Amino acid sequence: MILTRLNTGERLCLSALAREFNVTERTLQRDFNERLSYLPIERENSTYFIDPKFLGRQRKSDIKPLLEMLGLSQIFPSFDELLFSQLNTNQIAPFLFRNIKVEDTTGYEETFKSITLAIQENRKVKFYYKRKAYNEVSPYRLVNDRGWWYLVGIHNSTLKSFKVLNLCGVTISKQLFERHSDIDRQVVEGTLVWITDSPTEAVLRIESTIASHFRKTSLFPNQQLLKDLDDGSLLVTASITDQKQIIPILKYWLPDVEILSPVELKQSLLYELQFSIEQLSR
Repeated sequence: MILTRLNTGERLCLSALAREFNVTERTLQRDFNERLSYLPIERENSTYFIDPKFLGRQRKSDIKPLLEMLGLSQIFPSFDELLFSQLNTNQIAPFLFRNIKVEDTTGYEETFKSITLAIQENRKVKFYYKRKAYNEVSPYRLVNDRGWWYLVGIHNSTLKSFKVLNLCGVTISKQLFERHSDIDRQVVEGTLVWITDSPTEAVLRIESTIASHFRKTSLFPNQQLLKDLDDGSLLVTASITDQKQIIPILKYWLPDVEILSPVELKQSLLYELQFSIEQLSR
């Protein structure tokens, strides 16, 4: 929102923004000086604005840091060859994303805003998750993993993830926490195991006809290659804390994926398929 207002030529007063977004002026100053430092922002006392000669422009050098901050830079093969500068014109955009899996977030907009604010101000939060109270959680990032939003943070000295959909009663504490670069790196690089209390490991057999897709990319949550079989198929494992993390992916790749374990996951998938068939038969 701030970026849009700046790019339309609006002059933003720090104190007014602080009241509007219910944050401190110090937080906003840090955003202008660090997060938005790649923009040609001018300052007069406590008022920020974009140099008029840059208004409405959108350059490759502008959008690259933004994509990197959001973890989206690897979507595009090259920044040198892509004409990002044309995205703000009346021409048809050269890029189009289709069939992106996203959840319905309308039910937790305020929760999302509160967590975002806590992350920006390095403040601890407390909340209820699946009827259990979690106090003094240090929120690091809101991560969208395969279309689902998760809060990733430190609780009881352990890195955990919580599906935002299942959070309730989120309260921002006055207590600050110190961010650690190694934790940030672990979240960004995707090496963490999505855990709440204990993850479930699924063992899957991938048919040879689609095996190449799974060799190139981790399509399942926390996917690990277990074994290359003689017939060209693969054995892989996936670590999940919620069956909704993996069932939509399994349904997409059927019938070329077989669940070897756990039995509960196979039963849940069968139930989903039977329910879908009943719905179509009505």
